[in-house]
Amino acid sequence: MREMERSTRTSKLLPGIALALSAAVIGLIAGAVLGRFVVPKSDGLAGAATVLAYGLGGGVLVVVLSIVFVRKMPRAVVVRGLWIAGPVALVLLGWSTKRFMDQKAVQDEQWQEEQERMRHMQPTATPTLFQYASLKDTRMEPRTSTASGAMGIGMFSPSMAAGTWPMYTAPDLFNALHRPAIVDSLVFAQGPHHMDIAYAPPWFVPAHMKLDYDLLVLRVITLSPNWVEVEVHAAEGRTVWVERTQGEVQLWPEFMLRVAAVETLGPAANPIRVKPLDHAGVLADGANTLLAPLAVQGDWLLVRTHALADRIQPTGWIRWRKDGVLLVEYSLLC
Repeated sequence: MREMERSTRTSKLLPGIALALSAAVIGLIAGAVLGRFVVPKSDGLAGAATVLAYGLGGGVLVVVLSIVFVRKMPRAVVVRGLWIAGPVALVLLGWSTKRFMDQKAVQDEQWQEEQERMRHMQPTATPTLFQYASLKDTRMEPRTSTASGAMGIGMFSPSMAAGTWPMYTAPDLFNALHRPAIVDSLVFAQGPHHMDIAYAPPWFVPAHMKLDYDLLVLRVITLSPNWVEVEVHAAEGRTVWVERTQGEVQLWPEFMLRVAAVETLGPAANPIRVKPLDHAGVLADGANTLLAPLAVQGDWLLVRTHALADRIQPTGWIRWRKDGVLLVEYSLLC
């Protein structure tokens, strides 16, 4: 009897293993397909990991069920199950392989097109050496006021290295592998004393630029994990997209802490207060006074006040923005 049971188990071993492998393929692919429908595309790389988890979970579940099936059923039933599951697994495996190869071919084609555009990209005008002034300041001093309310969400400082700095159309934020088209570019060149711009489109007017101080700043309008929409001409409302790796993003609180000094635009309505509260006591009106930023707390900015006459307290608070409007003028250089 024991030998018969052992013989039965041995006879079911090979078809049982084949059935478990077929079940693993079916469960893995079915779980991944289910994950693609359940997980939002906007989740990006985290969504891909979740879809993979669905696939692994489906594969493990179906393999466990197939093992139980093999143990409980006679060999003839196991073989019939294999005749059903095997072809299904082969069809699904072939379908998923073809789908993968098709997607890879599309990605390779997009990459080749991008490389071809980069090789044949022509400037829209004859390159010349020049500098651009901010629309806010024709003296080219890095000092501005954006009381019009067009603050954006921060500032972007391009990485200035010799070569082409491309600007793109809007990317597909749901597809991390999509490469948008290049609309134009900056061309940086090493000058005698600092990095210079050899070419820029005629509509390029940054928020701030003083190249002899390695200063070039664009206002950030939209921010995503991989892409940044920046303003390149405030008067026209013109924007382009760049990759986040092409520079450094500074959201407004961080940017305000990096400026050299600020000055309140409305000393009477926005004086220097002892606390970051509208009803707090007034230290000074701060009129015509450059204040050094020390810390940010919401819409309030802690500034150094030791230079103000007859004031013992060395620091005070001013509002730097309210309802999306900048309430101070800032200076990037002293």
